[in-house]
Amino acid sequence: MKIAVVPHVSRFDMLPGIDVKWWSAVNDDVYSFLSGKTISDAKLAGLYSNATMEVTLLKGLAWEDIKVLSVWDSATASNFGHIILQLNQSAPPPTSGGPVVEAPNFPPTLGPSPLLAPPPLDDGSSSPPTSSMMGNWEPTMFENCVALSPSFRVRWTLGVVPGTVDIGLESALTKTQYMAFGWAKPGITEQYMIGADVVVAGIDDKGFPLSEDYFMSSYSECNWDKSKPAGVCPDSFFAGTTSGLNNSEMLHGQQIDGITLVRYRRPLASLDINYDVSLNASQEMVAVWAMGSLAPDSMRVHFTPQNHGLPQGVKYGYLNLTLGSSLDQCFGPLPASNASQGNIVVADRGTSLVVTSDVAYEYPNPPNPRKVLYINSKEAPILRVERGVPVTFLVQAGHDVSFYVTSNPIGGSGRSSSKIYAGGPDAHGVPTIPYTLKWLPDRRTPDKVYYQSYFQKKMGWMVQVVDGGLSDMYNTSHLLADGQVTLFWTLTSTDVYFAVRGERKSGYLAVAFGSGMLNSFAYVAWIDDKGNGHIGTYWITDKDASGIHPTAEELFNKKCERVDGVITFEFSRPLKPDCQSGQECKNVIDATSALKMVWAMGDEWSVNLTNGNIHTIVSTTPTLIYLAAGAAKVEELQPVLEVHGFMMFFAWGLFFPGGAMAARYFKHINQDGWLRIHVYAQTSGVFVTFLGLLFAVAEVKRLEFDNVHTKLGFVCLLSVCLQAATGFLRPPKDRGLLRTVWEYFHLFTGRTLLLLGFVTLFTGVTQLGSRDEFEHVRTLEWSIVAWVLALAFTCGYIEMHDFWIRGQKSYTSSGSFRQGYTLGDDEDDSTELITPIQKESDQGPQNQLEMRGTMVPP
Repeated sequence: MKIAVVPHVSRFDMLPGIDVKWWSAVNDDVYSFLSGKTISDAKLAGLYSNATMEVTLLKGLAWEDIKVLSVWDSATASNFGHIILQLNQSAPPPTSGGPVVEAPNFPPTLGPSPLLAPPPLDDGSSSPPTSSMMGNWEPTMFENCVALSPSFRVRWTLGVVPGTVDIGLESALTKTQYMAFGWAKPGITEQYMIGADVVVAGIDDKGFPLSEDYFMSSYSECNWDKSKPAGVCPDSFFAGTTSGLNNSEMLHGQQIDGITLVRYRRPLASLDINYDVSLNASQEMVAVWAMGSLAPDSMRVHFTPQNHGLPQGVKYGYLNLTLGSSLDQCFGPLPASNASQGNIVVADRGTSLVVTSDVAYEYPNPPNPRKVLYINSKEAPILRVERGVPVTFLVQAGHDVSFYVTSNPIGGSGRSSSKIYAGGPDAHGVPTIPYTLKWLPDRRTPDKVYYQSYFQKKMGWMVQVVDGGLSDMYNTSHLLADGQVTLFWTLTSTDVYFAVRGERKSGYLAVAFGSGMLNSFAYVAWIDDKGNGHIGTYWITDKDASGIHPTAEELFNKKCERVDGVITFEFSRPLKPDCQSGQECKNVIDATSALKMVWAMGDEWSVNLTNGNIHTIVSTTPTLIYLAAGAAKVEELQPVLEVHGFMMFFAWGLFFPGGAMAARYFKHINQDGWLRIHVYAQTSGVFVTFLGLLFAVAEVKRLEFDNVHTKLGFVCLLSVCLQAATGFLRPPKDRGLLRTVWEYFHLFTGRTLLLLGFVTLFTGVTQLGSRDEFEHVRTLEWSIVAWVLALAFTCGYIEMHDFWIRGQKSYTSSGSFRQGYTLGDDEDDSTELITPIQKESDQGPQNQLEMRGTMVPP
């Protein structure tokens, strides 16, 4: 029997398309959709929000002839959504539920899909069909929905598995943000977040969905202290286990067109009485929710949700909710996030675009074949070209894929009316022998064309053709480190003009002059809530918001815009700032030297900074910009300055102090042994010092005296040369006063130089941290302090011990020679300077003192 009823469609949401219609196909693969057909004269034009309509089939069609029903845009071959239909000969009246056919973890229910429910009769009752059409129940379908905020919804279905509830969290998120939803502790009347049982969900930085059970003991991030856990931490962390307490079961996760949906299942009654809240479906309970950012660069197994911030109702909130109630308060599609991730490749002058093919993961215009085109390692990106700027493609997608640019959004050679702008059946190649294809868009090129495979359909995507811009306006351009930001510049005799363009969507974009963001001058561009662009100048001294200091630097020709979520900003500035005071006066650009530049991106920026403004993506290494030469290269970081510091520590922390201690305490070895140790150690120290200096000069390319470390280092270098020279010019002992003056000078100059050397070592570590953002600088500083204290303690102990022994022994008539802790008659420099030492041959056996030393008091 043919089903001739007119389907009654309700709760219909759809974003606007070009030529959208009701469509049927024999299967749900790409080739079946492409060979499908229109089933109704009804046109779907504009935006639909919770709409109700009736669909009348074309003459001669019946519902049992339709296997797959789709909302299809013929202009772009885009599938807006579809259901697979099957005939149910004895279906009961429609219910609020829906069938679940052959879907893992979603067992079948009894009701037909509400999409194809028969229309009500005139008296309001449902018609009693003997047969109807059923659709597969998908993991994105729920029975209930509540809008928590304009951009956050919670959906749920009870009893898919008895004793459980399936919850879906839906929001416009980036891959660095989270959604949190759960229940407040029963009986609490304020501060609902404290003691709440929530699930944190989202998409991680690798594109995988996540959901985990968390407990909130305080309004702070998790401290990850196993002995005293506190904050927003996983249940398992509070319990001290690695598994077993995560009561949220991940079922489905996706991020499509900027909208993230995560579906998870949790039991109504939980055995975890400490960190979970048991749910009563028929009882009204307080639900809490929040949205925020995940802590960046986390190396932990679990994720760290950061504070959600303000305001209430947008970033966080609470509501009274009864799970057993039937609620549908979600109307229309959610607005996509402007900061959602997307693939955009810009064809710049003088650069080549590498075209390859690989497996499809996130093709932007489904349905799609298994293999699609990649450009510059990005899957089917939007390619943006400029009129008048030549574009070079290196086609190496294989000999079975011929590349071309066409007006046909689907590709393939089937449409004879399609215009070909570049390429064709011969444009194919492999990595070893790529095919070079050149294309010059001109004013006759439409604003939108497509790159596709000449023989296969739907392998490529869109080409946006814009009027000439940055590549034409600036003399030089270069892709900065990591390939996420492009810098353009033009240099004059007094000024430099910059343009910075992100290669991915972001909330703000920043570049800075320096080896890292710390101790750098940064330029940050962002778009406010009203759509106005801003460019701010900052001096950054720390990684949190308190270390970001606005400056009064004056910029000219400022322009900031965001197109499809990608920020581009331009400005010009003098090479030497025209100012007399302020930190910005130090921001001088030397066009003849390499300018180090780094970049960062994040989700949002504002005038009143918080830790939420900290970047989520940052360049891994600086890029060296040669403004005058019109060139740039990624800096290949070598640990040259670290080697310099290591060698200086050997010289000033080991050789020089060791030689001084040998002269002071080792004269008991023999007459010449201590002197040899002293001379060898000091000579080695001088040699290592000069070698370390060469390493530093080779790294910075010149001698600079613009900081305390280099100035102290220069003083130490001159002083150690003078000290070494005076050591080799030591007068003989029989020169009397001259020898005495030399000994005093050599003694006190050496000790002063040691102290100055230790200070220089300390300032060197500090300078390394400020120059290269060395993360262990504090540890090294304290290590140097500890080493100096250890040396001082050792010398102090020996001196005090010797002083104590001398106080216990009687003095001889010839002086205060030591009888117990005896290290030699020449070790006391002050005694030697006052009383010249007699030669051993002039002493009688009876007056000769014992020269042996012992390390313990007698």
